[in-house]
Amino acid sequence: MPEHPTVEAVLPKPVAAMRDDLLEATGQTADIRRTSPLHYLLRLASERVELTVTWRRNHRGTWKWSTSTLTVDGTPRELARDFDDFVRIWNDPDVLSRPGGRSELPELTPVSDETQLPDRVRQTLDNTRDTARRKDTDSNINAFAAATDSGYTIQLSGPKGTLHIHYTPSRRTPGSWALAPRHPFRMYDTNGMDRTSKFGGDLSTAMADMFGLSAAPAVPGQTGHTRQASVTNSVQVRRHTVIRV
Repeated sequence: MPEHPTVEAVLPKPVAAMRDDLLEATGQTADIRRTSPLHYLLRLASERVELTVTWRRNHRGTWKWSTSTLTVDGTPRELARDFDDFVRIWNDPDVLSRPGGRSELPELTPVSDETQLPDRVRQTLDNTRDTARRKDTDSNINAFAAATDSGYTIQLSGPKGTLHIHYTPSRRTPGSWALAPRHPFRMYDTNGMDRTSKFGGDLSTAMADMFGLSAAPAVPGQTGHTRQASVTNSVQVRRHTVIRV
């Protein structure tokens, strides 16, 4: 007979962590049942949305995510991309049917005077525009620079999506600018969905995807392959790589 654990100590850590994350994000406590000696089932439901997550214990005694289901208005839907995407769906189920409703693409405002841009930022902007204007490319790339809270972002938009290249003040050389050390770029598809992970943190590959392998411009300040720093925060790892919800 399935068990219904009521004592905190009986829950495996990943199950308890997911329950706590969901409670914090939705304000609702998930129902958790041990459906067999090897399985736990988590269920979180509102009037319109239902999520189930199943964990399975492996031969080493470690509990691992096994499967998930997501139902909206009684209809099975594709799983959310990650935890934050699920919360977005939970709070607004209609986001699934609105064109661009799940877009993660930040809205940027072009700077009014590009002559005031830092040299390195302006050089990157000029390089990308020059490449887009070449007769041998049909990429139709539109580029502009925008000021952000942390520095400047160059936005490149084209048929394959949108690329954001982030610059911040250099920590090594006062007064100069460099690619943001932790997140030098973000890539979004034509629906505004973040697909940065597809490029393994390699800005060169992302640029080649935008322009084509033979046409990608060099990025000032880039040495070899610019890779994004590994995320070590346990919450981010749990929410974005361990379990799809």
